[in-house]
Amino acid sequence: MRLGILALSLMLVLPGQTAQEDTRKELEKLQGKWAIATFNGQEVPSEAQLFLVFNGEKYEQWNNGSVDERGTIKVDPKTKPMQIDLIISEGNDAGKTQPGVYELTDSTTMWLGLTVPGNTTRPSAIANAELQVVLRKTK
Repeated sequence: MRLGILALSLMLVLPGQTAQEDTRKELEKLQGKWAIATFNGQEVPSEAQLFLVFNGEKYEQWNNGSVDERGTIKVDPKTKPMQIDLIISEGNDAGKTQPGVYELTDSTTMWLGLTVPGNTTRPSAIANAELQVVLRKTK
């Protein structure tokens, strides 16, 4: 009887732990400073100094040397494309969520498709997102 209860307990606990572990691993891939290389198909000049910085479950958006937005992120690595939510806590769009999807093509390139802040309809693909961004990881 005890073995049956233990097995049942493990079946209930392990799926949640696996999902949390997958999310943690995906968040690790995003950590660091990412330069915005293109925005809606247009090259962003390097002197513009536009960055997204991920630190744990938090992010900052940098524009010409200063932070203009902060918040937290949530990712769902089980979806295709993977889902991301930017939950904005500071800046012009504070209190809004910005749903999106993303793809890491390698460890240094991220494709990101987002809605405008406050729009709750998540894009189904990067190509049909309102805001399409290519980011390159910096050193």
